[in-house]
Amino acid sequence: MTSDLITVLGIETSGKIASCAIVRQGTLIGESTFLTKLTHSQIILPTLKRTLDDCALTLSDIDLFAVAAGPGSYTGLRIGIAAVKGICASGKPCIGVSTLEALAYNACAARGRIIPALSARQGVAYFGAYDSDGAALSPVCADRVGSEAEIKALAECDSDVILTGDCAERLKAELFADNSKVRVSPANARNQSAAGVCMAALAHLSEAVSAEALGARYLQNTMAEKLKDREK
Repeated sequence: MTSDLITVLGIETSGKIASCAIVRQGTLIGESTFLTKLTHSQIILPTLKRTLDDCALTLSDIDLFAVAAGPGSYTGLRIGIAAVKGICASGKPCIGVSTLEALAYNACAARGRIIPALSARQGVAYFGAYDSDGAALSPVCADRVGSEAEIKALAECDSDVILTGDCAERLKAELFADNSKVRVSPANARNQSAAGVCMAALAHLSEAVSAEALGARYLQNTMAEKLKDREK
């Protein structure tokens, strides 16, 4: 598969946003994104069907199914991954992409260092760093979960820095208020989106797998695992 010829459908359920998008031959042809009180399990499959219908496509027209595989909400990730596993059970290829890389792709038109950051708990965030040439991303470090103060070191570079994600504005105010080289991405690029998932998938086509091999990348233990550790 080559990125300029395939049709990819992306699903994003790693956070509060439920989103589905289709990219065909490098062009975003449809996207539905919702911030709703409905659970992702209620909305994502109807959203997927409506997006396909609106684009006059069927599941058979999709070459690759992509999903945000983490980090993010444990429940949300499982819902998106389960949906893709079910769709691809007949043999279609699929790929799980980094939630943070997909988020960074929303802002990749900016040249410089993009730091996507998502709140994990008080004082702790999921974050990564990617250098952008205005079209593609190169990872600076592996995605991680840690103290928000650690993000400051990633911004120490010669290029402009773009913060994105649900805690970007707060990080700018608390860590970079006096640093004019560090900016916050526009509001429309700051939330997770399925379009970003599609773009990240196109950058990692060689990593496509079967439905059985698709899994989540939590970056930290689930609550069940934490309770199990406490019992040891």
